[in-house]
Amino acid sequence: MTPPVALTIGGSDSSGGSGIQADLRTFAAMRVYGASVLSSVFAINTRDSHDAYALPANVVSGQLTAVLDDLPVVAVKTGAFASGEACAAVTAKARAGLLPNLVVDPVLTAPAGSRMAVTAALERLLPHALVVTPNREEASALLGWQVATTADMAGAAGQLASNGPKHVVITGGDFVTGDEAVDAVWVEGAVRFLHAPRLTHRNTYGSGATFAAAIAARLALGDAPLDAITRAKSFVSRAITDAADWQIGAGHGPIDHFGWSSLSLM
Repeated sequence: MTPPVALTIGGSDSSGGSGIQADLRTFAAMRVYGASVLSSVFAINTRDSHDAYALPANVVSGQLTAVLDDLPVVAVKTGAFASGEACAAVTAKARAGLLPNLVVDPVLTAPAGSRMAVTAALERLLPHALVVTPNREEASALLGWQVATTADMAGAAGQLASNGPKHVVITGGDFVTGDEAVDAVWVEGAVRFLHAPRLTHRNTYGSGATFAAAIAARLALGDAPLDAITRAKSFVSRAITDAADWQIGAGHGPIDHFGWSSLSLM
């Protein structure tokens, strides 16, 4: 059987833990064929981000045109941009209806000099999304007010949804207290909360990118949006748990997309 095709658009992560690299592993783990468009190249490891290079907007647009002209893309996920121009090139394709089942992970890791431009460009991309997955910090930057509590998360999800995206997930895995990881999900005009046990493992790097990519993969496989979101949350929880004892890097290590920790290797 020919697998469905999902496309990831975002930054290359030199450590391999997040960005395009994590997205393609997520697609593969879910048996979805992954295509990719690079928007930027990040010099990064498990401890810190050192530098970022934004690919020119015409290069981003050229990659998109090449993929979309040939591959039967049925879901798209966007991640980090290092320039507003690159994000605008993607928005142009979305506005033309060429990015189906669009999942936007509004990553705000652009260099300081271009962060405001990237945030403004992301605001123009969001109305074209089927699902948007900001964490509390990203939601705060997009809305201009501090998202600090679960009640704030619910309000932020509704406010972001009023700008166009059909489904909004405010992830709460970064809360430092409490026994549960709670996400606020705006769907069908109302907010509902997804609950899971809080995982305090050291290796969580790339979990946000993986969550959004997993949603896109499940959409490519035909899931309804809420089902895709729920299954993606379970996938990330398992991936974090399976990588709990890994020793990769000196900071927050990557997660286990393939269940390697539970396999007996020959």
